[in-house]
Order: sequence, then C-alpha cells, then structure tokens
Amino acid sequence: MEKQIADLVDPIYRDKVLRARKLSVGERMATGIELFEQALQIMRSGIRLQFPDADDAAVEEILKQRLKRLKQVNEHGIYQPAPN
Repeated sequence: MEKQIADLVDPIYRDKVLRARKLSVGERMATGIELFEQALQIMRSGIRLQFPDADDAAVEEILKQRLKRLKQVNEHGIYQPAPN
C-alpha cells in the first residue's frame, strides 16, 4: 500500500518542485507571503475553536502570543527535529 501511495505522490512532488524552480524571485516571495497568510488563517481558526467567545482583538492577541512563543522556541533551539 505504501508503495502505491509513493508511486502517486512522487510525481506530484516532482512536478511541484519543477514548477517552483521556474518561478522568479518575486513570484517566490509572493508565494511565501501567501502561504504565511494561509497559515495565519488556519491558526486563527484553531484559536476560535479553542476560545469560541473570543472577539477579533482577543484572537489576534492570542495569535501574537503563539507566534512569539514559536519564535522563542526556534531561536533558542528548544525544538530539534528528529533525524530521518
């Protein structure tokens, strides 16, 4: 089963990589910003699920706190990805 999935996923991944390599620097920057904005929207949705009574200002404050915590973890090397 895993082999079948890999046989489907590998060409898709390869195609994405080839398309990304053709992008200009500006297009890559725009794509990065778009992906970041999408990630923020997902985080906001999660916060709203966790805190259903929070207004927009409270959601943004919680989001800022979480982003700050992620930055601290990254800067201090607290999280180390497991080796492959």
